Amino acid sequence: MPLKRHPVAVSNTAGTLARLPLDSALVAELRATYEQVRAHDSRLAEIFYARLFAAAPQVRGMFRSDPAMQAAKLMAALDIVVRNLDAGEANATLLAELGRKHATYGAKPEHYPLVTSLLVESMQELLGPRFSPEHREQWTLAFALISQQMIAAAGKAHSGPARTGE
Repeated sequence: MPLKRHPVAVSNTAGTLARLPLDSALVAELRATYEQVRAHDSRLAEIFYARLFAAAPQVRGMFRSDPAMQAAKLMAALDIVVRNLDAGEANATLLAELGRKHATYGAKPEHYPLVTSLLVESMQELLGPRFSPEHREQWTLAFALISQQMIAAAGKAHSGPARTGE
């Protein structure tokens, strides 16, 4: 079986990943699962935030928007990421911006594994038996790769020149 590139994995154009074909079957699987999630409107976000604040009440202060607005922001970000699964550069740009923005809210690298776990658990709760062990594995890896990109961008923002006037 030939190697294929994960739709959320990124590499510079000269990098090894860029030469691998995109795993289009995985793109289809992730999109199909997400369509099932999206059929429940923002219920995923409601479940996720309830789990997040129960598991890590100290992060509640990072969320200044009202809960409905925060849920809409999360779902909009996921919508864009899923829509761009076959457009790695667009997703890389979006995830870098999200990483920098989340860093300004106080997100730290150690928060990301919890968020990944809770998002996957929330999908499981929402979809029940329709969320297979394979879906769990696929989404766990996708969210881990997303997290890596966001953390890397946040780290670059912190190591760059100081930002003023914001």
